[in-house]
Amino acid sequence: MRRKPLTGILTIGVAVALASVLIGVVAFDLSFWAALLIYVVSGTAATLFVALRRFRCIERHEVQTRRGGAAQ
Repeated sequence: MRRKPLTGILTIGVAVALASVLIGVVAFDLSFWAALLIYVVSGTAATLFVALRRFRCIERHEVQTRRGGAAQ
């Protein structure tokens, strides 16, 4: 099975981080350091969440394939 590169996961993490920073700066008038902290934390959390979801989907697909389930 050919695996896709992780650029999609990283793109989602960066997009969530940038959106969080923009909302924080515009809506709450945060300082540069607070915005940087939000960027780091939200980007890391989003990246880990999406990567974990992909990992679970890959595991589930492999288990179904071994059992003779719906393989694509």
